[in-house]
Amino acid sequence: MLHDLAYSIIYVSDLDRATAFYRDVLGIPLDYTAPGWVQFKTPGAAIVLHPRVEAMSDGNSVHLSFRVDDIGETHRALAEKGVKFLAPPATAGFGKHATFLDLDDNQIDLIEWKSPVEGRAISGETRVNDVIAAMPEAMEVFEAHGIRICGGCIVLLNASVHETAEYSGLLAEETSAMVQELNETVSRQENGRTI
Repeated sequence: MLHDLAYSIIYVSDLDRATAFYRDVLGIPLDYTAPGWVQFKTPGAAIVLHPRVEAMSDGNSVHLSFRVDDIGETHRALAEKGVKFLAPPATAGFGKHATFLDLDDNQIDLIEWKSPVEGRAISGETRVNDVIAAMPEAMEVFEAHGIRICGGCIVLLNASVHETAEYSGLLAEETSAMVQELNETVSRQENGRTI
């Protein structure tokens, strides 16, 4: 059936201006272009710019989220380039976030996940959101086991690792192997610290 997201299309009023904004201001590498299609390469799904047609309403043609290492520095650097933010960076349960507008008033989020907390090992009862917030690299382990979690998957984010695995169809032994792999990955990433 459906698998990973392949790309997100952003409908823009001026393709050339939007291309310059995403490439030069935001620093996203250009992948390729074709008439009416400008594609940028990101570690996840591709971002595609496409001309807006007359029948479309203005603004909010799409909503994207990008993970950043330092939201304060990213906010400052983009604001200096004239990027309009809806508000300064704010703290939430998962870390920090800020929303800015592109040239066509599409809302784009920046997310800085929480830092890991020492001394807690991952178990089947650990909330998925706690794992991902503490160590975004753990997403690779979930994905390697066929579990794809997006920011809008509130049910899966608030479920335990065990519940998420069960919902995704993993057997008990697969879940145990995934929990072990999560702990090994987090330990490697944090030089012995676990969440």
